[in-house]
Amino acid sequence: MALVAACAPAGASQVTASSPQRSLILNAFGDAAGTYGESQPFLDALKDKADRTSESAFCQAVVEGTLSGQPVTVAVTGTGGGNSGPCTQEMLSWYPSALKEVIWSGIGGATPAVGGMYDKAGRVLGNPEVMIGDVCVGTLSWSWDLHFSNVNDWAARRTPPSNIYAPSGGWWEMVDSQGKQVAPGFDNVRQFVVADPALADEVLAASKDVVLPKRPASVTAKIARFHKDPKSWRAPTFYSYKDCGGEVSGDNFWHGATEDMLSREYMSALMRSAKVNPRASADNIVAFSATEAVPWMSAVERWTAKNGPTLPMVVVRAASNYDQIPLRRNGQPILNSRGKPMTAMQDILEGFDDTSSAYAASTAAAPVLRMFALRGQAS
Repeated sequence: MALVAACAPAGASQVTASSPQRSLILNAFGDAAGTYGESQPFLDALKDKADRTSESAFCQAVVEGTLSGQPVTVAVTGTGGGNSGPCTQEMLSWYPSALKEVIWSGIGGATPAVGGMYDKAGRVLGNPEVMIGDVCVGTLSWSWDLHFSNVNDWAARRTPPSNIYAPSGGWWEMVDSQGKQVAPGFDNVRQFVVADPALADEVLAASKDVVLPKRPASVTAKIARFHKDPKSWRAPTFYSYKDCGGEVSGDNFWHGATEDMLSREYMSALMRSAKVNPRASADNIVAFSATEAVPWMSAVERWTAKNGPTLPMVVVRAASNYDQIPLRRNGQPILNSRGKPMTAMQDILEGFDDTSSAYAASTAAAPVLRMFALRGQAS
């Protein structure tokens, strides 16, 4: 990361210490014109636009402007941690003393929500509670890629043997959120980031009266694969960081019943250790997956530790697809049109497309845009 800062173009920004405080909104994909992607809702609302993309070495798009009269920069980092970290660090170097906060707004997969696929008796249920379009307003990021599985241990320790989706065995927890090293050789690994909840609380407060976009019929059809009863097709929910934690982050795009349970086990452990929710467990939280949070949040955390002051951060993710193949109530996979069990890849392809990603991008952006509107009214 130090190399990124060293290579940042000198004089890239004319921002000075006396400049108005500016909010930085990060998205993974989109263009400077706002024609598609996670950045589209923000660039549609942005006023007094100035496209500075050509000045950036590490971001795919950078547009300055105002939201409800407040200075904002929308930066498209590119997908994955290899893009989100360098772009964020470049933006920190552009506005070394003028940033007010850093907000990530985007889409991701979601595990089958509070309670997951398992009831209290350990029986697998067919319908998750999470809906496409649901939003996690999170304060944590945890690195999925830094946990490794030994298949032989997993098979040997699986109990009972018939429970084919039970996660167990071979996973290294490395360093907990209190910094305690539990695996040798990983004392300097950035496994997690924990942000102050104040900004998340403001986004959550703004979510109470947002105007949500109409859900497309194609998205409803995807929800119906998990929720058979139309009475359960509710409007999107905005989950607090006490219910969803934040982002299970990694470039290894995981998908499936075992990974679903593991993600909630590890995220709930981090939530308990970080005192975000002392009663968090795999059975009562939602976990959202994506690929960018640990690198960009780590960049902000390290930058402010060196230069100060601490910048507020929040991760806003909306579910564009499920991180779980659909199961029958007996725990067996739903069959595809050829009578074969549906694979994770088939489920991804059927559950994620441009329609669901655009819808989720708009539900993620809605409370953030509303927060700026409320700030504008108060000023």
